Amino acid sequence: MRSIFSTFKGLHKNGAPLDLLATWRKTFDTASEREVNLFQKMYCDEWCTYNTPQMSLTAEAIVGKYNVRFMATLIGDESPTPLRRSDGFDVWTKEIPRVGHKFPMMARDYRKLMEVYENPRLTEEQKVKQIEKTLKADMQDAYLGCKDVMDFILLMAMSNNGVAQFKPAINNPGGREYEVDYQMPEANKLVAAKVWENKNINVDDENALNPILVLSLICSDLRARGIEPGEILMDQKLYMWLRTNAQTRLLVHGKDKNAKTVTKSQFEDLLSEHEIPAITVIRRRMATNPDGKRAIVEPWNGNYIAIKPAGKIAEIQPAIEDSELMEEENVDYMNAGNGIRIAKWRTGESTGQVAAEYTQGSGRLLPLITEIGAIVCFQVRGFEEKEVTADNGYLTKAEFEANEALATV
Repeated sequence: MRSIFSTFKGLHKNGAPLDLLATWRKTFDTASEREVNLFQKMYCDEWCTYNTPQMSLTAEAIVGKYNVRFMATLIGDESPTPLRRSDGFDVWTKEIPRVGHKFPMMARDYRKLMEVYENPRLTEEQKVKQIEKTLKADMQDAYLGCKDVMDFILLMAMSNNGVAQFKPAINNPGGREYEVDYQMPEANKLVAAKVWENKNINVDDENALNPILVLSLICSDLRARGIEPGEILMDQKLYMWLRTNAQTRLLVHGKDKNAKTVTKSQFEDLLSEHEIPAITVIRRRMATNPDGKRAIVEPWNGNYIAIKPAGKIAEIQPAIEDSELMEEENVDYMNAGNGIRIAKWRTGESTGQVAAEYTQGSGRLLPLITEIGAIVCFQVRGFEEKEVTADNGYLTKAEFEANEALATV
């Protein structure tokens, strides 16, 4: 059955008869044409361009063009979108993976809407505002949840040596194991010679850890390779440590006043003086819903720093959703842009199901990091420190592991 929102007749907005779903279809279309973000801007909007949805684009074509390796799936081709429960899904069939979820509005919630709709004491404007608020909230969760996956893949890959992984028990309830390996060059996978912690900071020892100097040397080495660093990414905890540690205070205030705090503007000036690009603090958190309970996941690995070029670094490749090719007669659809589809429908006795209104967001999307060769992952915490030789304060991951192997012989 079609959405209950198509049953709210007789309402007006700005003097004209209001069709709630038709209004939102027009809103989505206008936003897509103007490339406007309806609800909130994400990293995938800032760092990526969106390609035109393809009728079919197999993994083999992507591998040949972008040197990407894949395995497993988020949602199987023939499987329904998960209702936030731990179901199993089919194995990936070498197509752009499908992402999606749906949310129910039960009959008790519909009763509240009907109370608003039929309340003679409320003005028409108040009724429209409340009903539109409910409709927007459902679609916002469905729409943004699909884009959340794009942010998750990008942020995890950029803080995990170019690899993003989904595991049902951790961050992909209702799906299967899924991995994207963007094949980051080995020269771009770096490990600090010393863990970035206060125990390795000693302002009286010129050979002690100096994080600002290390970052400056990495940026200098990148420029020597023809790569211009444009932005540094790290989490809030590491950013505050970098700004407040004793070596940074010494560089800003000198030895006589190094007990003073470093302000944000002073820190930014220090980075600029050492030819280090501006720092972007990653504060992204997502929620999953395993077994009906909310669980918070953070895609960014706080043990890593990423250095990326300025501007766009990736393309998001959508494929045309199955529901656009084969629409169901009793479902209301909206194209939300960039390959994401919103579907709304009702269930009840005629379908042998509990009375409810469902809002589904789904799409076939995959971010393709085209500038992976210019992105550096630098691990500064979360590893066991070894006796290693590194004049510039860091090694490649391969060099670090080779030293680690020698230390165990």
